[in-house]
Amino acid sequence: MFVTSVSLAAVDSETCEASKLLYNHLCAPLSELDMQMVQSIPEGGNWKDIPPSIVQKSARLIQIHKSGGRTTYYGRLNKDLPSYTINTYFNRPGNGTFIHPEQNRLISLREAARLQSFPDHFRFLGSLSSRYKQIGNAVPPLLARAVASILKSGRVIDLFSGAGGLSEGFQQAGNEIILASDCNSNMCKTFAHNHPNSAVIKADLHHDKHANQLLEAIENTLSGRTLNSLIGGPPCQGFSTAGNRDTYDSRNNLVFQMLDFVRVLMPDTVVIENVPGLKWIQHGKILGIILKTLEEMGYSVCKLHLRAEEYGVPQRRRRIFIIGSRYALTEEFPVGYFAPIIHGRKKNMVNQSCDNLFPPVNVRDAVSDLPQISSGSGDDLVEYDWCWIKTDYQRLMRDSMTLEDFIIKRTK
Repeated sequence: MFVTSVSLAAVDSETCEASKLLYNHLCAPLSELDMQMVQSIPEGGNWKDIPPSIVQKSARLIQIHKSGGRTTYYGRLNKDLPSYTINTYFNRPGNGTFIHPEQNRLISLREAARLQSFPDHFRFLGSLSSRYKQIGNAVPPLLARAVASILKSGRVIDLFSGAGGLSEGFQQAGNEIILASDCNSNMCKTFAHNHPNSAVIKADLHHDKHANQLLEAIENTLSGRTLNSLIGGPPCQGFSTAGNRDTYDSRNNLVFQMLDFVRVLMPDTVVIENVPGLKWIQHGKILGIILKTLEEMGYSVCKLHLRAEEYGVPQRRRRIFIIGSRYALTEEFPVGYFAPIIHGRKKNMVNQSCDNLFPPVNVRDAVSDLPQISSGSGDDLVEYDWCWIKTDYQRLMRDSMTLEDFIIKRTK
């Protein structure tokens, strides 16, 4: 398999066929020391597999060996399992399990996007560092689609939209994304490119002036029409276990800013996405306030703790969705089709005993068709040869199979 580079200048974005192209298939470079580490780690392995002679060259590895560290650090993906959580640091081997299962390099932007369930037509724009954040911070579209499936479809506004994973899933479920907002210009650029029929407004909701201007823009866009759903994933850094959890992180206040928007707009449904750590902050006090506030505004409220791999995402990602609704939900819980990954006596044991569910989509299913590249290489735009396709998940990502057909074939 080989990569044919395409000059960006030679491509007319209005006429080229996305079905023949592959976007964002490039990966971060490795230092000489990092490459030595990567070469010593087997498929499914981690920092514990790095020999002492290499460990002694790294102050961080010495510290990890002394004090212990997460088994995801310096991890190499296992082809036969869903990946671990893709975070914003998949350009560094020491911050998670981001080493390609077979090649001595980190996963590419497109491979990470595949593991997040972004379809291949979804293109990430902006600086390279921003694109890592766009992908790592995103809600997996197939997970978002599962949540949207239990709600009535209609007009949707996405606050704290990021690159648009939540909106992508809601759009796939038949919703119309009429407006989105984020404080990051690169995020807005990516969102606008992939949702050309949506208004996109850059706004920092820490500032009252920006919030008021955004509310005015929303009301002008609605023009008296009903808002069916207000959705959003307020920044979760202060709630996340991926970093230093800080209850007083100012970004946490944006959860309550979203509730202020709910109070003014009074949509039919509200969807707030966040990390599981939200449940434990201040012994559940923050979550309790959110639920109570929505109930006081007249919403019936439920909270869902979902495993992404149950909904076709080839990734072990856990997320909380708080749903407030003015009507009865079509279902109380989105239907999962695949077995979750659980911790058991054996490492990475997959539970397939729950209602005879089928194995989840794995890393091989997700990325085995993508061209080989070396560390620090790849291209932002390459020609895709359809003979590369090996799995139905890849057909799903290339838009040549519907999710319904994929699930039917996968669960036969």
